[in-house]
Amino acid sequence: MNRKMVAIKGMAIAAAFGLAATAISASAADDEVVLLGIWPFSGPYADIGPLLDHGAQVALEQFGNEVAGKKIKYITRDSETKAGTATRRAQEAIDGEGVKFMVGPWSSGVGLAVSEVAHRNKVMYAFSGGTEDLSGKRCNRYTFQWAAPAYTAVEANLRVFKKNNPEAKSIYLFVADYAFGWSLQKYAEMLAPKFDLTIAGVDRHPLGHREFSSYITKAVAANPDAIMMVNFGLDAVTALRQIYNFGFTPKKPVIMAWSSGTEELIQLDPEMRENLQVGTNYYWTIDNPENKAFVEAYRKKSGGVPPGYAPAAAYGMTHAILTGIKLANSAEPQKAIEALESYKGNTILGETSVNAKTHQINRPYFILKTKPKSEMKDEYDLATVIDQSSVQQPPELNECSDIGGF
Repeated sequence: MNRKMVAIKGMAIAAAFGLAATAISASAADDEVVLLGIWPFSGPYADIGPLLDHGAQVALEQFGNEVAGKKIKYITRDSETKAGTATRRAQEAIDGEGVKFMVGPWSSGVGLAVSEVAHRNKVMYAFSGGTEDLSGKRCNRYTFQWAAPAYTAVEANLRVFKKNNPEAKSIYLFVADYAFGWSLQKYAEMLAPKFDLTIAGVDRHPLGHREFSSYITKAVAANPDAIMMVNFGLDAVTALRQIYNFGFTPKKPVIMAWSSGTEELIQLDPEMRENLQVGTNYYWTIDNPENKAFVEAYRKKSGGVPPGYAPAAAYGMTHAILTGIKLANSAEPQKAIEALESYKGNTILGETSVNAKTHQINRPYFILKTKPKSEMKDEYDLATVIDQSSVQQPPELNECSDIGGF
């Protein structure tokens, strides 16, 4: 009995300490805004994770690590580019760290899964990816989409390609086989006839694919006027190197429909970059005060390397979340969401607004033309912005019939 009493007293003391710790933690949380950056620090996009993290940090620093009178507690978790891992770690951070705001990860498929966690837990969430589902059929009140719509990207790419190659009649598609690739493929097939183009063939490849020779052989045999690649990161770099080795470029153009810009182009030898048309959500030479300030701050953090799409996306997502909190003057997700829904202003992209019905952030999409080595001012002067488009997806094509409530 004595041992039992000692044990019971011990548990009571422990419980008291636990309650005290909880009270202290709750008190600290009242003075904090807890933001989770869920980035791919391992897995197929491991090289992108640190770039995303740096971009988010620039946004936090520009806000002085404070918003709405509260300190920002920024934490990170590794998504591993796995839906199961990302959702588990997001949920753990919500339960254990009091997270109310999230940005990331990188893969569209993983982003869709994390969006469900945000919705279920009433956490404000911003994502940047190629799938239209986040602001379409799987839209919800807690999720915002920073990247341009897939429709906007494809329309801009095909329009500019046809303008610069008026005799072109056909394109061949290489498509990453997940949500991002499927969205862009759908619109390529839908919009090609508008520009008097046919699809000569389509090959889908898995994420992390490294052998494209069979696809390239088929594409060369089809004799298209261009190969249009709907893939990303190392997949895109690997495919371009092999396309060049087959002799397709620079004789014929390749369209990189959704590129990270700087991060991909810098990995290619100058001769491999010839005759590329590059579609991207961001390029570092965008000429406005907001972008110049971002580029300057990022280059100090990166040792002089200018930002590409990844850090710009992380910066943009984080800045959007913090802007919502600032406009609402509240760290309650619902109030911040309502404030961001009516946002209109200038960002690193230029004129930017939010579609309150879908939570798609309305912004330009950029088309680049790569530079030959003889025209490059320095090693980062990789391309010129030759067009930008804010053409939005027609409302009748959007599947977000009701974004829902809180």
